[in-house]
Amino acid sequence: MNNTEIKHYNFGHRKRIINKLKQNGYEQFYDYEVVELMLFLIFKRKDTKQIAKMLLSRFKTIDNILNATEEELMQIEGIGKSTCNAFKIIDSIVKSVLKSKVINKNVIECFNDVIRYIKLNMQNLYNEEVRLLLLNNKNIIIDDILIQKGSIDYVGIYPQEILKHCLNKCAKSIILIHNHPSGNPTPSSHDIYITNKIQEATSVFNITLFDHIIIGDDQYISFRNLNLINK
Repeated sequence: MNNTEIKHYNFGHRKRIINKLKQNGYEQFYDYEVVELMLFLIFKRKDTKQIAKMLLSRFKTIDNILNATEEELMQIEGIGKSTCNAFKIIDSIVKSVLKSKVINKNVIECFNDVIRYIKLNMQNLYNEEVRLLLLNNKNIIIDDILIQKGSIDYVGIYPQEILKHCLNKCAKSIILIHNHPSGNPTPSSHDIYITNKIQEATSVFNITLFDHIIIGDDQYISFRNLNLINK
């Protein structure tokens, strides 16, 4: 193809992809087509199909692409800082939308949205992190706080810090969340030990540990479901 033919091909291809989105929604899309849609925002005329396929070949999932570091992304031919910045903006928007589906909602009624939200935030992280969902006396989620960042296989979870956030927000119950970068969400003996300590500490203030959730690779465990916390 000469340059004119390439431009016509790219324009036609983009038009077909966008029309497909309008007519069928994203559910009918292949993952590489979703990545192409994101790339359309950055590249006005360039063929984005090959870049999209290279990104998925390297990072496997769209979540992994959005969570990749700038250094990792720029190893892909055609990816520069503008693309990296755009991906971070898209990632922030997606997380903000999911957060809006859980904040000020009853945790039992929106539990599936809670899991989607925390998986998006935590399942592809390289290091362990701890988040805290604060609930009022009606199990309404009033806040989501990232309280600790750790290493690839350890993060400190401190009852006194959890209590500080609970008391500051007048929380009546909490959901503790952390991730296992190994991908295996099975709780360690330390996970079980510190959960018991947190439950002991919060109960002194009549604050309930509603659940402790560990996020792995596209899976999670709930201490509540496993009867590892007192209900």
